[in-house]
Amino acid sequence: MRFMLRILIATALWSWAHISDADDDQTIRALETEILTQRLQGNYPQALALCAKLKAIPAAEGLGIALALDTQLTAMSWDTQKSVASQDMIKQTNRLIKECKPKGAKPTAKQLFLCGRGHFARSYLSAMDGKFYAAGTHGSDAIDAFEAALQQDPTLTDVKLPLGMAYFYADHLPAFVKFVAPLLWFIPTGNSDKSLPYIQDVIATEGAYADAARFIYSDLITQQAPELMPDAIQTLQGLTARYPMNPRLHLALIASYAYTDQWQAAYDALEPLGLNTDPKSPFQNIGYIWAVYSLKYLKQPLPQDVETALLAIAPDDIPDWASDWFTLAQGLVLDFQQNRPGAIEKYRTVLASDNNFNSGWLLDLAKTGLDESLFTLAPVD
Repeated sequence: MRFMLRILIATALWSWAHISDADDDQTIRALETEILTQRLQGNYPQALALCAKLKAIPAAEGLGIALALDTQLTAMSWDTQKSVASQDMIKQTNRLIKECKPKGAKPTAKQLFLCGRGHFARSYLSAMDGKFYAAGTHGSDAIDAFEAALQQDPTLTDVKLPLGMAYFYADHLPAFVKFVAPLLWFIPTGNSDKSLPYIQDVIATEGAYADAARFIYSDLITQQAPELMPDAIQTLQGLTARYPMNPRLHLALIASYAYTDQWQAAYDALEPLGLNTDPKSPFQNIGYIWAVYSLKYLKQPLPQDVETALLAIAPDDIPDWASDWFTLAQGLVLDFQQNRPGAIEKYRTVLASDNNFNSGWLLDLAKTGLDESLFTLAPVD
């Protein structure tokens, strides 16, 4: 009788454990999906709050850490010059990196995935801090861990999102890094043949990371694959429809129109940005810049509110990557107001800048502006 009772108790405990594991898995998947949704909506505080809940589940601690790091880095990427990596973030990357070497066992595909995410986040943080040696070594380690995870479990398609990104960024290193790359073993080797196709694979699964992959895919196209811009525009149109409250998605769509000289579409897309953005937010500041360029190329006058808003923006309210672009836009406004001395001063500031984000068309405009007005329409009375 006692023997039968032990069997019944053991069976009940085994069944309860498996039911509990199944419940945990369902909760983990639901939280992961909601975190990604909140991030796509631009609600980073809520995403981080959900990450804390995920980390409280023992089986999902590593995933919660990885998603929290992803969320923090997404927020910080708006202006890396004003972002500082906390020691806690460094500590969390170390926690994930340890997943590559579990005690007394071979790492599973999921552990390798987490480890790679730790190296990937650390690579970004190191580059942001100007530590390019560390950025390179962690970048290489991330690629190795992701590849190992995929080799062990080819069905783990989500790995292809950070792996595709890692390959892409390794293939498009800054010029000065590429110059010394043949001498340095730690520079990761890119693979353009894999980068975008890998990200497309994640999109095709329509899993939890599909929409995140759509945004990354569009962003990479905008940076380096102009021949694919129609795909990027179509993708961003879908994302802004699904997540209208995220201003960064609207700005990405506006940029994609501008890069293809669709200035009317770019200007029209400013309206939904304004409806979903605080008028004094840094995102709306970028919107005002796009309004100036759009109207210049449409050969239409600047509304008074755009003139006033753009000239009132302080340089500190603009992310570093947009500083010269912003200064040139102020020059355009001053030209529109027929203030040539003020406009020329702005153009000279752009030409004298050491900003690495200068682009050819921006410098060409600034040079032209020294000799002739860039906005010849007279102000509206």
